[in-house]
Amino acid sequence: MLEIDGSHGEGGGQIVRTATALSALTGKEVRIGNIRANRSTPGLRPQHVKGIEALAELCDADLEGVEVRSQKVTFRPGEIKPKDLKIDIGTAGSVTLLLQSLMPPLMKCDEEVVIEIKGGTDVKWSPPVDYTRSVLLPLLQNHGYDASLEVKRRGFYPKGGGNVVFRFKGSDMKEFDLVERGKIQGIEGVSYASEHLRDADVADRQAGAARKALQEEFELTPEIKADYCDARCPGSGLQIRLKTENSVIGGNALGEKGKPSEKVGKEAAEDLIRNSTGVVDRYAADQILPFMAVSGGMIKTSEVTEHCRTNVDIIEKLLNVSFGIDGNILKCRI
Repeated sequence: MLEIDGSHGEGGGQIVRTATALSALTGKEVRIGNIRANRSTPGLRPQHVKGIEALAELCDADLEGVEVRSQKVTFRPGEIKPKDLKIDIGTAGSVTLLLQSLMPPLMKCDEEVVIEIKGGTDVKWSPPVDYTRSVLLPLLQNHGYDASLEVKRRGFYPKGGGNVVFRFKGSDMKEFDLVERGKIQGIEGVSYASEHLRDADVADRQAGAARKALQEEFELTPEIKADYCDARCPGSGLQIRLKTENSVIGGNALGEKGKPSEKVGKEAAEDLIRNSTGVVDRYAADQILPFMAVSGGMIKTSEVTEHCRTNVDIIEKLLNVSFGIDGNILKCRI
């Protein structure tokens, strides 16, 4: 059984997600200790528990220690069998982080799998749902991972209540080659806010501030639509993507109480500008790694984060691959 130190590197929930996902993919048993040991609330949170339980259902795994606040988990996977799943996190826990546990092992499925998840779609410290569906998934689709994500309802902190449907149709992974960005083809995005914030024109103001900042940087007119949605509690955000000949690059920001809408828009624009120095953004870099570990290849990112380095270390423990990092270029040899 492989022993994984959950306090290694970045030391967050990503270690649990990657280790259990690749355990399911490879059939190797893992024991993860010191889970989130250095966080203010150590151990598993509700979304981690739900993610492990859903993954266990997919691969008929035996579990030990899977409960809120637990700092030690044992995951003994069985055989992956395609099956539809319905998951209710029960809080505003991130649906996109939960999906990170399930997406890699689905590569072993040869049938369509539909996963419905209820929880938070646009919450702090996690990819907004529009990032996953408009940036990450297109990058993976271009390399053989066929999946889509439908947003039925948005869920903001603290009440959650979001609802998404993930559809996996199959995978035939091919080597990643994302080191040349190519010409910029355009910038587009969605500025969203709950109906509670329509009278304050929150979505429109976010979009306006982002357009202004991006026009000054890229000398083109971004297409950012404003969208007001039904939600259990107030919330807002902005997701932008830069489309190039060879890639898609994202930038985003979330609104919060007392934060001016114009600041949200400017932050999202600055995030995209920061990420545009790479061929993939710093968020995609660590999320792509488990898929690169199957097909090999190279990517150039805007930044090699601690999240990324930690993910490399965990992947190398579970798979017979070797990653090299040269500046902002990551290469995987299989």
